[in-house]
Amino acid sequence: MKKIATIIFTCIIGLSMTMAPAMMAVDVYADDNEEPAVESDMETGMEVETEADAEAETDVETGTDTEAGAEVENGTEVSFDGLDGMNVSDVENDPELCALLDDPTFYRYYGIDDDGVIFELQPDADDVDTFIAEADANAEGIEDVDRIETKGDVSAMGGGVTGIGKGQTPAKYSKHNRYNCIDISWWQGKLSDDSWQKIKGAGVTHVIVRCGYSTLRSGEHNMDSTFSNNLNRAYKAGLKVGVYYYSTAVSPAEAKSEAKYVVSVIKNYRDKITLPVAFDYETGGRLTSKVMKSVGTESCKAFCDKIAAEGYTPMVYANYNTLTKFIDHKTLQSKYKIWLANYTTNGAATTYEGDYWMWQYSSLGRVNGIKKAVDINYIFEPKDKPSTDTGSKPKGYKATVTCKMNYRTGPSKNKKVVGTYKKGKKVYIKKFKGNWAKMTNGYWINRSHLKYKAKTKEAVNYRTGPGTGYELVGTYKKGKKITIVKVRNGWAKMKNGYWLAVKYTKPRK
Repeated sequence: MKKIATIIFTCIIGLSMTMAPAMMAVDVYADDNEEPAVESDMETGMEVETEADAEAETDVETGTDTEAGAEVENGTEVSFDGLDGMNVSDVENDPELCALLDDPTFYRYYGIDDDGVIFELQPDADDVDTFIAEADANAEGIEDVDRIETKGDVSAMGGGVTGIGKGQTPAKYSKHNRYNCIDISWWQGKLSDDSWQKIKGAGVTHVIVRCGYSTLRSGEHNMDSTFSNNLNRAYKAGLKVGVYYYSTAVSPAEAKSEAKYVVSVIKNYRDKITLPVAFDYETGGRLTSKVMKSVGTESCKAFCDKIAAEGYTPMVYANYNTLTKFIDHKTLQSKYKIWLANYTTNGAATTYEGDYWMWQYSSLGRVNGIKKAVDINYIFEPKDKPSTDTGSKPKGYKATVTCKMNYRTGPSKNKKVVGTYKKGKKVYIKKFKGNWAKMTNGYWINRSHLKYKAKTKEAVNYRTGPGTGYELVGTYKKGKKITIVKVRNGWAKMKNGYWLAVKYTKPRK
């Protein structure tokens, strides 16, 4: 029977493209009572902000508090199998199923015929012909971002590439490490431990799990019912885990509200989330292309800034056309990771010219351990940087950020800002370079306001202030254990309030 999904649900349909690192450590130091002053680092020009800046905004979070590892769901458990053949009116009148009609993922996999009967979408010759006529000559995206993207569309774009690792690596990332990643939602179901072991055995090392979505018509926040199960079991299997949230925000304020909701959902899984927290931004329902073009960039920033402020690594997920036509990808890529969705013919390397950390090259992938189709992606990392900080106790020196500070791609204020850490954020330091510290996640942070354990490399004087002009208090022997709470112009302030030359110290674990 003829599909009428494009007639009935065009106003509420959005493609649900299922979507570094927040390092965790035990803070073994006593609280530093000194409040950092508003100042400019003369050596580096690094932004230094006060605790008041970091706490000026009060979070009002929603969601359910749960113990780590507990199954968290909204409402009664719902089975998403067996919908094929049901009448849409039965779904609308079922209190357990009616929410499906406002979940963007539903319309990616199901259509509704003339009689209101739900059917699972399959590639259709007419759809493919229509799509090919509307797509770019290079099959680089859907021109009309408000139309429904069916499996036929995806297949016509080469999205039918099924094998992990079968996509071609873009030339710009040919010298990078490449990792296989999948992203999943309720469509793939609650996967068992055995399934995750098979997924890992198939060569998948990373996974992005949908933690929730905003409804197409009202923007109401909802949790993905499979989130807790799949995140916990993927982590248990040894995969690196991140999360994504499907947004229908029509303003920066709504995007920020979504971010607050996400934080409330994932806070009990912080130790397990070492990949980014992604903002899945696609047209659908009330989020039209016109609205996206008007507020899209600012909405992305609002979500990502809130996520970064909570100590996670933010990321923006969008397709080729959204990134090139509706949001300012250059501004966004200068601050956040980008997750590109672009289904090319037969998995050919994408020609998207912007920067991206992750590329979704097919939504019809098949992976051992998952019965249904799944999105398959590549993650690209420079070979001199790890893909993530894996494990709960990564190698490196433990440190605590003592005020709100940016972290960057390199040891200079001219390097790209990746995100911002709040006061109290725990990090691991791999090495120091001048007044900068390289973390084990590959990014750099100014060491001016890092608190960490250290010891003296040789006998050294300590004084009442940061310079030889200050009163000499005494001398430490080589190997003296100290705690450094601030570094300024080559001098380190210790927990006891005295100063010594930082070049005569080294961190200790």
